[in-house]
Amino acid sequence: MHFSEESRISAHHNYLVNGRMTQGFVLGEPDSGDRFFFLADVVLPAESTPRISARLYGPEGNLLCEVQWNRLGRNPGRCTYRSLEGGFRILDEAGSVVLEVMTEKFPRGYLSGISGRLFDEEGRLRLEPLGDNSRIPGEPPRFLTRPYGGF
Repeated sequence: MHFSEESRISAHHNYLVNGRMTQGFVLGEPDSGDRFFFLADVVLPAESTPRISARLYGPEGNLLCEVQWNRLGRNPGRCTYRSLEGGFRILDEAGSVVLEVMTEKFPRGYLSGISGRLFDEEGRLRLEPLGDNSRIPGEPPRFLTRPYGGF
């Protein structure tokens, strides 16, 4: 993997997080087995859809679902996936939004916003809404310099 402490901006597609644009980032460890992770992968020039993979937990530390490249995978929390124009939304069993990803097209590229309150397996807040983008409290994300791969 190629990570950077600095955010790189793509001429094609970016995610909006912590009030700035980045071509991709990861929280947690995607290869950790059953632990929390959130991956907003680099989108290649021939594509326009963001690449989101994650293991999502509730505020009590219970596993809700896994997301594998924008689709529901393992789903013990009975989450619901809703396709939206420009993105998707994942709802918990009670109908509350867990995660929403929306992409806007601009004349020279795409910008994806991520919203939701994401928790890890210990119930710690890992991502929260901040206006029209998201804030990552605590440890900074690792920014990607090229696609993560593996998903």
